[in-house]
Amino acid sequence: MNTLIAYGTRKGASRRTAELIAETLTNVDGRLCIVKDAKRVGRAQLEGADSIVIGSSIAVGRWKPSAKRLLRKAGATGKPVAVFVSAAGMLSGKEPGSPDAEPKGTLAEREAEAVARYIDPVAAKTGARPVAQAAFGGRMEMFGKVMFDNWDPEPITAWATDLTRKLR
Repeated sequence: MNTLIAYGTRKGASRRTAELIAETLTNVDGRLCIVKDAKRVGRAQLEGADSIVIGSSIAVGRWKPSAKRLLRKAGATGKPVAVFVSAAGMLSGKEPGSPDAEPKGTLAEREAEAVARYIDPVAAKTGARPVAQAAFGGRMEMFGKVMFDNWDPEPITAWATDLTRKLR
């Protein structure tokens, strides 16, 4: 069983997430995982994969275009597809311009909101029907300054562990 894990990233969090997903899938059930930048995925990789995981960073509410295009192609294959986004801003719970304010809602509520806002509409537009979807933290920079880095390996590993059975 082999899985293509493709990502679109701005600051590297989605790449780190893709690599951790690959490591977890390999450790849990021994599957072969190929991790690639979505810009570099060709037809041969899509056709050769038994399942596909696609992730994108979110900046200003938008996916990386290469990941979005790849999701459309992956959805058309009929193979199991899972989707994740790195939504550092939304998962922080902070309103833009209010860095000292308390986070709004629970982390679980913010994750669900990120899936509803960033994955569900894109999946619907591309025709993809994900077997699993998740929102993870990431890294936000402005003008070269790190505003926050809320990338956390624990929820990624837990999601990927559960993902092994969904990708069969």
